[in-house]
Order: sequence, then C-alpha cells, then structure tokens
Amino acid sequence: MEWDDSADFVWCEQQFAAIEAYVTEQQIPRGLICDWPEWYTAPYVGLWVVEDPADPGYAGHWILAGDSTGAQPQPVPFDHLPAAELPEPRDAMAAFAKRWAGLAAKAQKGESWSGSPVLSGDLAAQAKQLSRQAQLLSLWAQDDELWEED
Repeated sequence: MEWDDSADFVWCEQQFAAIEAYVTEQQIPRGLICDWPEWYTAPYVGLWVVEDPADPGYAGHWILAGDSTGAQPQPVPFDHLPAAELPEPRDAMAAFAKRWAGLAAKAQKGESWSGSPVLSGDLAAQAKQLSRQAQLLSLWAQDDELWEED
C-alpha cells in the first residue's frame, strides 16, 4: 500500500480511539484529548497531548502511542508522562527517550518494571526492543528538521 495523506488521516483516526481507551485504562486525569497528534510518523508512532483538567487549554499529559492496528511486528508501546515540565512536543519526545533508555538499562541487568510501557516477551527481549526504540526517539527529538514550524 502506498502511503498518502488519506492513509495518514485514517491511521490517526484509528489511533485516536486507541488513545482514548489507553487514557481511560490508565486513569490519566484528563480534559480534552487532542483529536490529532502533535507529532507523528504514520503508520508507526504518534505523540498526543491530553488537556490538564485542572488547567483547561494546557497540556496535562503526553501520550506516546505506537501503531494499534496490529500491522507492525514490534509496535512502539503506549506510554505517558506528565506534561508539567515538558511544555513542547519535542521535550516530551526527548523525555520518553530518556525514560525508555533507563528502563532498558535496568532490564538488561534483570530488573523489571511495572506499568507503562507494557511489552511482551522475556525481559531480555523487552530490553532490546525498548533500547532500540529509545535510540530512535532520541534521534527524532534531536532532529531540528522534524520540529520546524510549517
């Protein structure tokens, strides 16, 4: 399938439903969930913002969400971070990269974690996946061209 703007739209629409379910499942305090990601590369991953219910109009949490359609063999896991110290999407991307690199390092030492991100497989496989994905997130966060305003 050739990827185009209409495919992006369909993918983001499908992801939005998965984001809503994730936010509910994780009991993340919320106002509105933006109906379009702040940043994405379809059909792989998107960065979504959830409004702070105590401060409407401002970010409360960032949600990093991989493909929920089942098309990717090792999708980026869903995860979330509070937005209090992460005002911009790029800051959030860098924070996810740092968090995941730290979790991967612990997993490589045999230490597991609870909660998000949820991965399948044994701990060594989880460490490998999370380490690779943390590296990619870090590269994206550092790439000035990805964050230029249109």
